[in-house]
Amino acid sequence: MALFPESCTRIIDLQSGKGRWALTETDRAELAAVHARTRAAAPGTEDELLRLLTRPFATEDIPEYFRYTSLHVLAWYLAGAPDQVAATLRAMDAALADLTAVERAAGEDQERLRRLAALRAHLRTLPHADGPAAPVLDTMDAAQRERLRILVACTGFPMSDRHDEHVFLRAVHVCELAYYLIRHQAGAVVAAVGTPAASRLLGRLARYADLPNRVFHVLRTLTPESFMSFREATGYASAVQSLNYHLMELALYGHDPRKDQVLTRYPHLRPLTEPPLREAYSLRQAVAESGDPGLARAWQELARSLLTWRGRHYGFGRRYLADIQGSGGTEGAEYLKGFVVKREAAGGRTPVPVHFAYR
Repeated sequence: MALFPESCTRIIDLQSGKGRWALTETDRAELAAVHARTRAAAPGTEDELLRLLTRPFATEDIPEYFRYTSLHVLAWYLAGAPDQVAATLRAMDAALADLTAVERAAGEDQERLRRLAALRAHLRTLPHADGPAAPVLDTMDAAQRERLRILVACTGFPMSDRHDEHVFLRAVHVCELAYYLIRHQAGAVVAAVGTPAASRLLGRLARYADLPNRVFHVLRTLTPESFMSFREATGYASAVQSLNYHLMELALYGHDPRKDQVLTRYPHLRPLTEPPLREAYSLRQAVAESGDPGLARAWQELARSLLTWRGRHYGFGRRYLADIQGSGGTEGAEYLKGFVVKREAAGGRTPVPVHFAYR
């Protein structure tokens, strides 16, 4: 379709105005009613678009993080894609292209634009199949482009009217996609252990694992003051609720009982602390059991990228949250500090789910 139907455009405009936080109770009730009416919408219809646009206002029990991030739209986009790696890379680039357009329109932060350009250029160099991802990002049919257009339009809704919240929200989207890509590829490595392909796939995974570090390089263009100017509007939308992040860690390291105290607070995360996921078969375990020194070296390279990411995440918490309690009820930066260094975990044989996860 060349344009969204008028009913969808109206809802997009309503959420885009002064931010979702400014919506009235009447607005929210209307959006909830639209979602209830379209829950059984057929694929490819106007009602399906309306359902995607209004799920954050559903009356069902949805954690605030998922209402805020609209991850259900990313899951919709990825569902059924024959090449999950290609689809994920395209979704990342589309989100970053949209943020670039927003930043150019504002014309305020040239350094942010430079960092965004560098990140998009890096995406093109990432491995896909037998070469770089550039052809995958450049070559799409009309249906693929349309799904990406819907993905961008249905996820770009900050809570506040603060310009800098756009970079924060899109950074969350790209990180969620990166967590999924890392988990997806960790599963591919585990399946390949014992074959010549394992080392190549693990080296590829190390490239993907560096993505969150590069996203944080863009995110650091926020000042603590600008971050705090919209943080209150995000309410209880804490990233500690992220299923993709915790599933990624299960896939890489196995179950970490130190997390249980926090994870059990959330019904959608509690299964991560219980059988069968408690006995997840991790990549670390698979590499150790292989006895392959080449895989062990490749694992160490991967682990260094992930350690850098956790250190930067902790550093972000220290810079932007200081002594403020985390929005998920954790101790903010101190909570992150406790997980910078990973401990050995008890292993099992349960495969980690490979679908993009949302609640």
